[in-house]
Amino acid sequence: MKPMIDTDEMLKQMTAQAVAQGESLRSTVRDLTLQALQSRELSLAQIKSVISSVTQGVNLGAIQGKLDTDQVFSQSLAGMDDALLKVVEASRVALHQIAGENEFRDSNLKKALDDLERLEDEFLATVKKAASGAGAPFKSQWGGVLDEQMSAGTATGAQVMAMMEQYGGQIQKAARAQRDAGFRAAHALAQNFATLASGVLIGLTEAMQQGSARPPAASAGAKKRR
Repeated sequence: MKPMIDTDEMLKQMTAQAVAQGESLRSTVRDLTLQALQSRELSLAQIKSVISSVTQGVNLGAIQGKLDTDQVFSQSLAGMDDALLKVVEASRVALHQIAGENEFRDSNLKKALDDLERLEDEFLATVKKAASGAGAPFKSQWGGVLDEQMSAGTATGAQVMAMMEQYGGQIQKAARAQRDAGFRAAHALAQNFATLASGVLIGLTEAMQQGSARPPAASAGAKKRR
């Protein structure tokens, strides 16, 4: 049975409304993307689903809005990139918590790490696919923004690369161990990783929101209590 509330459609419409209004577009798209990711398991499939819905919402909002569409698309893409940076950070924390002091070859986390390594490519490919549903002018403008981003690289991709360099030798050990590991155990641990990373993302997002809402130093004493 199809759920009564279509979360993907709701996300698309919320994004469209935000884009049409055009205020603080980058941070608004970032926050909408993060809110959607927090309610899901932090797997590559779910991330792609969220990115697709947000991109479709951007397409709708661009039609209704009054901002320059090149600016809309570049700011929206940057907002999604900002959100995925938090995903990488949450994954790094989750990886550390699961692996701890154990060797990576004992953790069966190779699939989760492979998904992270693919994150930038999948991010841009998902945006490109969702943008292909836009009209001819928008499709062309999206193409220009995406080409530029592919050439420059995303902040998400740079963060993942730094993480992979840090854990590179251990990941290679994990790859060898994965061939000998039972699929069921590996799949279960990958699910645990995604669930843990999702929880970490919630904490990181709440901390970010609290930081942005913090009053100036002069009025810090008047900080509202929860």
